[in-house]
Amino acid sequence: MKKFVIGFLYGTFATVFFWIAQPDAAAIPAFKKEFEKAYVDKDAADAHKQAFAEAAKAKTGKCWICHVNMKPLGEEKLGKKVRNNYGNALSQFLEKENYSSQRRKKEPEKVSAEILEAFKKVGAMNSDPQDPNSPTFDELIATGKLPGNGDPNPEDLKKAIADRNSKSK
Repeated sequence: MKKFVIGFLYGTFATVFFWIAQPDAAAIPAFKKEFEKAYVDKDAADAHKQAFAEAAKAKTGKCWICHVNMKPLGEEKLGKKVRNNYGNALSQFLEKENYSSQRRKKEPEKVSAEILEAFKKVGAMNSDPQDPNSPTFDELIATGKLPGNGDPNPEDLKKAIADRNSKSK
């Protein structure tokens, strides 16, 4: 019995330590929740809205609405630290540090309003800032496409690679 208790305590300690030591992902659950509330209509009759709902819920959607899955691009162990054009645009209006779990619990309505306001601002932006004729993010969503282009933000990529490489030394 004593060995079982000691083993259980070591296992619990290791699990808690592993959970605490995990690097912080750049995604905030509240952002995803509000995005789904604002843009995903699972029961839509419109073909474009159905296509978008399926794309947003698919394995290639979800986190990859704002981030870039770097594994298919040959980069491992970067997590969700690299944003695409949509995630980069949102980062101009939403700072991760302002949306702690404590604040989200304390001020849920205010947090929700701030996030929705950022979606509204970003939705009106051109998906390619260098091309004034590019569709806005909201236009892409209205046609059933995910707003992000899948291309890594160069600054995010450089920083994520440097962080990864410094941790592997």
